[in-house]
Order: sequence, then C-alpha cells, then structure tokens
Amino acid sequence: MSELKKTLMADMKTAMKEKDTVKKGVINLLRAGIQNQELELKRDLTEEEELKVVQRELKQTKQSLEEGQKANREDIVAAETEKITIIEHYLPKQLSVDEVKELIAKLGISKESSMGQVVGQMMKETAGSAEGKVVSQAVKEYLNS
Repeated sequence: MSELKKTLMADMKTAMKEKDTVKKGVINLLRAGIQNQELELKRDLTEEEELKVVQRELKQTKQSLEEGQKANREDIVAAETEKITIIEHYLPKQLSVDEVKELIAKLGISKESSMGQVVGQMMKETAGSAEGKVVSQAVKEYLNS
C-alpha cells in the first residue's frame, strides 16, 4: 500500500473519531478517485499518478469555489475553501510563479524556446508540485522578460 493510501486511511480513522464530516467526505472523495483510477487501469497507481488524482480533485474543487464566488454564495465559498485546505494537505508544497521561473532559469532554457515546449518540460519537472496555471504563467513571464 502506498504512503498516500496509508495516510488517507489513518486520517480517515481520525476524522471518524473526531466526527469531522467535511474531512471524512474529502478523504472519501480522494480515496474513491484513486480507487476508480486503479480499477480503470487494472493496476496499482504510481505515486505520481496518485498525485495527479489529488490534483484533479483540487482543480475541480477550485472551480466549484469560483462558481460559488460568481453566484455570491458564501456557504459554498466557505465549504469549498475548507475542502481546498484539506486536499492541499495531501500534495507536496506547491511552487509559486517566482519559484517556477527560478527553476526555468536553473535549467538554462533559452528565451527563444516555444512556450508549448517549455510548458511541457516544466510540467514534467514540477510534477505534483505546481499547478498548470502557475507553470503557464511563469513560462509566459520568463519568455517575455
């Protein structure tokens, strides 16, 4: 059993003991996403694939948050914000735009490179530790500077 699955199981038990229904629901969501992906692929997921599942859930939750903000629904905004905090706990520390730009510079990528190539390379390089939006913004700023 992977480290993420072990952590999710332990946190699930804790959430049940503490009667924390929000945390329990989020953990169930993550576990179900991982399990569904494993069933689809008919094998256990690698750590990187598990992180992608968690990132996908985070992205969907952030979209729900944006929808709640557009509709001026404070109850949805509060609930989704709490879920995002819980989900982020299971991801590695996320890199900022500036940190991604520093990484691009360290890798010695020339400013004449195409945006698509650099974004693709950086997504592989930052797997699990930076969202696509952040990588895209950092590459755009780096290439235009």
